[in-house]
Amino acid sequence: MNRIKYIVGMLIMLYVMQACYDDNSSLADQPIIEVGINSGTRDSIDIYFNDTLKINPELEISRSTELTYQWSMGVFKADSTTVYKEISTEKDLKYIVRELGHFHLRQVVTSEDGSTIKYYHVFVNSPFEEGFTILGRRPDGKGSLAFMKTLTKNEEASGMRPEFIQNAFVFANEGKELYLDPVDCDKVEQSLYILHGEGQKLVQIDAKTFKILMEYDFRYYDANFIPTRLMCYDGRFSREFYVPSKNGGVAQVQTVEQYIFPYPDLPKEKGIIYTDANDRPSYFSSCNKVYIGATPGKERNVVCFSGANADREITMRNCYDYFENRYVMHIFQNEETDGNNVYVINKDGGQLKVTGIHRMMYNFNEGTAPWVLFERVLDRPEIITEATRFLVNDYYTCVFFSHKNEVYKWFYTQLNLPATPFITLPEGEEIRCLNHYQRNRGDEDYQDYSVQKEVYVASYNPNRTGEYKGSLYVYNADTGELVNKYEGISHEPVAMFYKIK
Repeated sequence: MNRIKYIVGMLIMLYVMQACYDDNSSLADQPIIEVGINSGTRDSIDIYFNDTLKINPELEISRSTELTYQWSMGVFKADSTTVYKEISTEKDLKYIVRELGHFHLRQVVTSEDGSTIKYYHVFVNSPFEEGFTILGRRPDGKGSLAFMKTLTKNEEASGMRPEFIQNAFVFANEGKELYLDPVDCDKVEQSLYILHGEGQKLVQIDAKTFKILMEYDFRYYDANFIPTRLMCYDGRFSREFYVPSKNGGVAQVQTVEQYIFPYPDLPKEKGIIYTDANDRPSYFSSCNKVYIGATPGKERNVVCFSGANADREITMRNCYDYFENRYVMHIFQNEETDGNNVYVINKDGGQLKVTGIHRMMYNFNEGTAPWVLFERVLDRPEIITEATRFLVNDYYTCVFFSHKNEVYKWFYTQLNLPATPFITLPEGEEIRCLNHYQRNRGDEDYQDYSVQKEVYVASYNPNRTGEYKGSLYVYNADTGELVNKYEGISHEPVAMFYKIK
């Protein structure tokens, strides 16, 4: 009997084993699905802000099956605490990057048997990081920004060549345009400020992305306020700007309160109306401002600036009657090398004169009259007109000034204007802007004026073919030799500078 039970048990066990062998389940004879990812892309990706991140992976699958996909990205954290946000569920990634920084990109491909994960480091850089910036005026009167990025060594090694991006503001702001009558532009810390005259706007944009941050509207301050110039400086304590109006008056723009206030500190005797100004960033006093105004019935016959001697409070003071019967054409200021002097180009009857004024001293023997260092009649007055642009160079203790398509190098402590031009641009070019490299006030070597060894000249040629009639020329400030030229790269230049990081 026991033998029979043993034989029956063996038969049952053999039957069960046969049943298992015939099972066609995936656990028995179907291998686990394996997915390999070959993205054709390096694990470290460099891309510009507002560009499209594209990855088209090739998948190696052990057998046919249905797959799902997930792409997620977050700010990279070295301690593995990156917070990921899903950006796509398609097989191929196509994603416009809208933020700057170092990101971790995660790619997940999932089958019925599990998931395969791949990671990438994505470095989103700005196409507007550092380089030449030109504020232009379009034929329709609206503003435009042209920008040429200074390439890194890696970018140059990869074969990239510097070139201007036109309409950079429109590109960065998804079609939004600047306003009518652009008049000035400057950088302050991490922002650019763009001033419009007839448009009556001050637009603040991010200095790296060119994305709009804030708009100030002068119409709500004064309906007749037409801005002419932006007076500010690139410094960490710059929290207010000053803007004169061609209809008279000076406004104070407070960037903390984000509001426009009246500027109360200017002298008001004799009914003076202030319509223009000149500013000069200073290492010691933030920004030296000189205002040009007029008494009733006159034009540009008042000069007002801040300064006093050691015994008196520094405040805004008028030069009173000194220019009462003259016409002030231009003003330029030097740096602290010899006391922040103010140089006034003025018409006195039939003569053109330069008057040098010590900004910090007054002639108390004559009441409150300015301390006049010198005054000279300028020969060759025809080469200084209303359209002349001035650029003070502290390294060479000179001023470069423009006349038509020429640039003159004038050592202003000398008697006469230069007899011949220092630089001559191609025929037909009309000079609109002069500038040179300026360091950030936060730099330790801010006062290293040796960086001013090049002169940047932005010009306009109305007869140039094509849409862009503005050009940029770079010259050696010592020899006048041409270093670089970029022709037909912007609309009519209004303001130009080299934007640092």
